[in-house]
Amino acid sequence: MSFPDQRETHAVHAEDSPSSGDATDSELNAPVDISNELAEKRSERSDGKRELKEKDCYQILGYSWPRWKKWTYLAAVAFVQVSMNFNTSVYPAAVKPLSEAFNISEQHARTGQMAYLVTYSIGCELWAPWSEEFGRWPILQLSMFLINIWQILAALAPNWGSMVVARALVVFPLWQANA
Repeated sequence: MSFPDQRETHAVHAEDSPSSGDATDSELNAPVDISNELAEKRSERSDGKRELKEKDCYQILGYSWPRWKKWTYLAAVAFVQVSMNFNTSVYPAAVKPLSEAFNISEQHARTGQMAYLVTYSIGCELWAPWSEEFGRWPILQLSMFLINIWQILAALAPNWGSMVVARALVVFPLWQANA
């Protein structure tokens, strides 16, 4: 993919390059310094913040990653998705034990799954703007911290109301992992 005003600099994957056998691992994994190119291409918004576009930093985007890094990232995202689906689909098997443990009806026990799914759908709307504004790393760390805190609440829930609240709070920060 190229843009009209993009220079003739294209990212080359190590596995696609015919001479990659001549280079050492440290040369192949060395960071690419494109600071001079970025300094020339800076675009600022009306609020003074710099906005990067794909054409400004194509060499450091995921398109230019080596194949092993793409597959590692894909495997991590797939694991998170399987985990999310497992957490949603395993709940029906726990309805009867939950209704017996908390002395509630089976229909009432299903509210935990409803809270999980509804909060999951709302979480996207909250975390996305924060992720764009503050960056993904701090928001991801905050969401993982909150997940662990709410899991403790779920484990120690003394009554059904606490369990439903904990179930809703656990999934709320999980959206960030799917971004």
